[in-house]
Amino acid sequence: MARLPFVTKEELPEELRYVWDRNAVGREVPNIFRTMANNPEVWRAYLRLGNGLWNHCGLDVATRELVILRTAILHHSQYEWHQHVRIGRQAGLSDAKIVALHHWKTSDLFNEVERAILEYVDAVNASGHPGQEVHDRLAALVAPGTVVGVNLLTGFYGMTARFLSSMEVELEEPFVGWQLNG
Repeated sequence: MARLPFVTKEELPEELRYVWDRNAVGREVPNIFRTMANNPEVWRAYLRLGNGLWNHCGLDVATRELVILRTAILHHSQYEWHQHVRIGRQAGLSDAKIVALHHWKTSDLFNEVERAILEYVDAVNASGHPGQEVHDRLAALVAPGTVVGVNLLTGFYGMTARFLSSMEVELEEPFVGWQLNG
């Protein structure tokens, strides 16, 4: 059970109810947002930053999802993994490639750019400071704005994973599992 109550739309200030409407999936708002809505101004700011990162990180949707899924793995975030497996599949990622994120260093499913990105994501999540070689490898393959985008995207989802864990936010539906069954 989540550590904070799930907020309802009626509990939000009138001027922020549009945030609820924009983030409803079907008729429901995901549990992460119902928890964040305990502070509606921060929830709105979180969504604005997240949307900016999603749309302007310099990555195509499938590669963006690789970054998010790898970050979920590194933080053992079942909630983020669960949500982004679905989004990754919609972006064209195969189950084999998604599962290979667990052992990307030995997988032949990732191209040179993806490998440089994943190496960078691992370094950011391990120490917060990628070594010069890791940074230079990525910077040689992508634009400077994309390096910024990858860095902030993995940091954002690391923060999100910590929020979900500390608030004990439950999944909306059965967990897809760490290893997918095709």
